[in-house]
Amino acid sequence: MTAYSIGELAKRSGITVRALRYYETQGLLAPLRTESGQRVYGTRDILRLQQIQMLKQAGFSLAQIKTMMAEQAVDAARLLGMQQELLQARLAETDAMLETVTSALRAVREGQTVDLSTLCSIIKQGESAMSEEKWQKVWDTYYTAEEQERWKAAKEAVPEDVQKACERNWPTLIARTEALVGTDPAAPEAQAIVKEWNAMTQVIYDVDPSLMRSAARMYDDMDNWPKDGPVSPFSKEVWDFIKAAEAAAES
Repeated sequence: MTAYSIGELAKRSGITVRALRYYETQGLLAPLRTESGQRVYGTRDILRLQQIQMLKQAGFSLAQIKTMMAEQAVDAARLLGMQQELLQARLAETDAMLETVTSALRAVREGQTVDLSTLCSIIKQGESAMSEEKWQKVWDTYYTAEEQERWKAAKEAVPEDVQKACERNWPTLIARTEALVGTDPAAPEAQAIVKEWNAMTQVIYDVDPSLMRSAARMYDDMDNWPKDGPVSPFSKEVWDFIKAAEAAAES
């Protein structure tokens, strides 16, 4: 009979111990307990965990997954409809990135100069948009399952036109920030950049301010992201410069 401790299951499944415990508090998993109180995961638990992860990858929230797994008969039309909405959202993200690349290409063909930093930022943004599975490894490392649910809810609350505007403007903003790395973070140019930067990120934090600390912790530690994880949209030097500019603004 298959039987794993919580640590063994976390190692075999690639899911953090913290996430497994959270799934249990949400009623998604119900492992047996030994006399000493240790969790024991059997075949049924492993199958449920696989279902949870597949539905999560399909874009469903934990609340939605709990409802679906509790139903005796799956509502196929509802399930497929939700998957359709997810794919349409991903398509919209890809379209927004394509629009950014197309605009940059048009500028080049019209004789405008596009510097290397901007080109690299656009490419990085494109890589990030197409690497959902790689990003999940970072999110699982730095965010609890509950925080991930809050991130998803906060993003969904941001108007679509605002999201698209941010996606279009990020590459240029990052490139402009890279060009200032090494300069005085208290200088007017740096202070203008950090105001733009904060305005872009604030659209999420206005919905849920508690997410700001988790995001800062994740980027503070970007040098230790999983080796098979995503390419960060900006360098550690850019992040450190933004933090220094913020500190200068507060002093």
